Amino acid sequence: MRKVIVVTTLLLTMVGSAVAQTASKERVKYIREKYAEAKAQVAANGQNGMAPLDATITLSNPEQIDEDFILDDWTELKFYFNKNRTDPSLDYGNASSCYLVIENFESHGHTRYREILFDPNEGTLLFCYMKGVTDAGFEVETRYYYGEDGKLVDQKHKVGGQDAAPGAHTWNDGDSEKATAKNYLAIFDALMNSGNAVVNLFAGNTKATPKADRMKTIRSAYAQARQQMAADEKMEEPRYMKVVVHDQTMGPPYTIEMNYNFTQLRQGDETKNHCYFISEHRHNNMMGMDIYREFLFDTKRVNLMFAYDVSHEEGEKVESRHYFDENNRCIEVIGQEEGESEGSPEKRMAQQYLKIFNLVMNTTD
Repeated sequence: MRKVIVVTTLLLTMVGSAVAQTASKERVKYIREKYAEAKAQVAANGQNGMAPLDATITLSNPEQIDEDFILDDWTELKFYFNKNRTDPSLDYGNASSCYLVIENFESHGHTRYREILFDPNEGTLLFCYMKGVTDAGFEVETRYYYGEDGKLVDQKHKVGGQDAAPGAHTWNDGDSEKATAKNYLAIFDALMNSGNAVVNLFAGNTKATPKADRMKTIRSAYAQARQQMAADEKMEEPRYMKVVVHDQTMGPPYTIEMNYNFTQLRQGDETKNHCYFISEHRHNNMMGMDIYREFLFDTKRVNLMFAYDVSHEEGEKVESRHYFDENNRCIEVIGQEEGESEGSPEKRMAQQYLKIFNLVMNTTD
């Protein structure tokens, strides 16, 4: 009797294993089909009279090794997305869903290329591809396939151009690639699906200086920021983060261009990237819409000092300047239209843009 039970258990195990392998193969087949569809969609992006839907983040963050040597560090993240309607009362797509992220990374002869595929409808992770090459030419290539529950269903590796078993290298694994995908999706959502969300980055419990002194401090800080930006542009390896978005919520397509200027700020035992100036240019050539904004931050802490906004549309110009004290209270407004809140929209935008910066520049694996 016991022998029969053992044989039955073995048979059930074998059947279960066969079913799991079949399901895994079907899942990989499905993912490859979605990958082919995504690649075809990327090739057609912005073609045949259709509006391009993509966002690109480019960052350069060189490290000064010594007086004569700077270690370059350059990354480009490209997001491709669809427009979805999450509000039934609207007749246009009001939300964006990313289906493919492409990463290119270079640092002192080392390169890395990565693709991350998401389900275009569910937003779940499907596939991660990575190819890394050292400055000596050594290569590692990985492919990770994920199930509907987010668990790994298959993986393939090459080391030095040859097929290899999992664990043959320490460059990544299924969990680390999934963590990278999660972070990149968070960056995309902060950039494209922020809405009116407010993040509490600004602290406000500091003794404020008199208004006249604060205004002088802000104007001096603005001039210094401009000087620093001009100096950064002349560096052999400049430090910057740029964002370019091609989108279409309703009507003609438009472009958003953002520039982040930052330094490295020491906080205790850590060195963090600290943004001191953001500029944004949002334009639509067909409708004549053109908006330009600037945000100035304290160089030593996360504190909004000044916001500038000028917009042109259908021949009209609207311009405003907002000045803030050490507690982010608006102390002076120039050019504000009657009835507007004093600096609240500017603070929301500044906080959201800083959230994007921190997700890109200050998130560690």
